[in-house]
Amino acid sequence: MAVNDVLVRGLTYQEAALKYGVVKSTVCKWIKKATAFYQNEYIDTKSSRPHHHPNELSAETIDKIIALRKKLKRCAPIIHAHLIRDGVNISLSSVGRVLKRHNLVRRKRAHFKTPALSPISNAPGSLIEADTIHFARRDNSRFYIYSVLDTYTRLAYAEYHRHITPETSLKVIINAAQRFGFPIKVVQTDHGSEFGQSFYFSLQKQSIPLKYIRVRKPNDNAHIERFNRTLQEECFLFQTPSERLITQKLNEYLVYYNEERLHLSLSCLTPKEFVSKVLK
Repeated sequence: MAVNDVLVRGLTYQEAALKYGVVKSTVCKWIKKATAFYQNEYIDTKSSRPHHHPNELSAETIDKIIALRKKLKRCAPIIHAHLIRDGVNISLSSVGRVLKRHNLVRRKRAHFKTPALSPISNAPGSLIEADTIHFARRDNSRFYIYSVLDTYTRLAYAEYHRHITPETSLKVIINAAQRFGFPIKVVQTDHGSEFGQSFYFSLQKQSIPLKYIRVRKPNDNAHIERFNRTLQEECFLFQTPSERLITQKLNEYLVYYNEERLHLSLSCLTPKEFVSKVLK
């Protein structure tokens, strides 16, 4: 319309600028952009947003954020902690914006409160959660992984076994205590047969109380349930592991989990770093 007013109706640039509430230079730019068919042409006004910002993230940093997200599949605070460790000076909000801009964030899930556990986990070994993961073979028989987690330090331990028995469960707990490097004060499990009466009395002989979670309430053992899922996701990629290689893969993953994997609940420290800090 402004172009028509100038070229057809004879308005000056200044008059057209006053009519449409723009500056004179804007009308000049519209005239230059107009084609021979200017009568019915709509000319967009370019955004005044700058193409570059002096504090914008470099393409290399953005690529590194995306690569870490795809490799680790972890949240923004964990990715931010990895970048800081690598000497990249960046804010947590910037990491979050990059992930959101590239559609790499998950929808937040509803939070369900877990009932308070007794005793409270307030020191290394104060509450150990144990569980078993069941895998089916092609002939419908099963093999198992025992998983053990210290809820305070997040130190984890796991073993492969062809069978699960109360005797095996006790050996796993003893092996976990030796690997953790501190005494176990309380063990908490579900009501599986491998954690039955025989296991209960065997732990009592070791002066270790056994606490059972409520029936059909796996959230009471939320820490070990989450570790089991992480183990299957990151170590086995949600596939049935090969029994020939399972012990090797478990040992390699436990080194990574305890010594390299950052934990949000530990202020972005690894379990081993947190233990060293607590047991100084």
